[in-house]
Amino acid sequence: MENVSISNMYVEVPATKPDAGYEYEGPIEDMPRNISPSSIVGMPDALITNVTLKNIEIKHPGGGNPMYAKVGLDELDKVPEKPTFYPEFSMFDELPAWGLYMRHAKDIKISNLTLSCEKKDYRIAIVTDDVQGSTLEGVRITQSGSAQPNAKNYLHAYKSTVTVKK
Repeated sequence: MENVSISNMYVEVPATKPDAGYEYEGPIEDMPRNISPSSIVGMPDALITNVTLKNIEIKHPGGGNPMYAKVGLDELDKVPEKPTFYPEFSMFDELPAWGLYMRHAKDIKISNLTLSCEKKDYRIAIVTDDVQGSTLEGVRITQSGSAQPNAKNYLHAYKSTVTVKK
């Protein structure tokens, strides 16, 4: 996937199964898990390239529980690839971010992104893994009513080059 532009979007992530009641529901999981973050995820041999997100607001329920299947920031290689399940949103099982997870991508430009988390979540807001030449500008993060203005508080870049601008 390449050359995608999305702007002026408001999203509320539900605290329950997001596709419940739709004609084509994803798989029903037999174990509890944390709510998945929004994601931009390619494959090692098929990167997502040249994506622009502008003026996006995402409200997440939060409340992640590390007892379910925690993937620590030092364990990102444990996130499975699962190419035969691609692009099912729940294919990764547990992800290390609550707001946005990006993997195997390049030239991702995000400006004026607001991520808010209703309940405290043990996960960091944004995680990148194998993301090159990307820019975050004007990102605002709130979790349980407290702002996280500093990139080191909300972004973990692993095997990635991400520029953060105010």
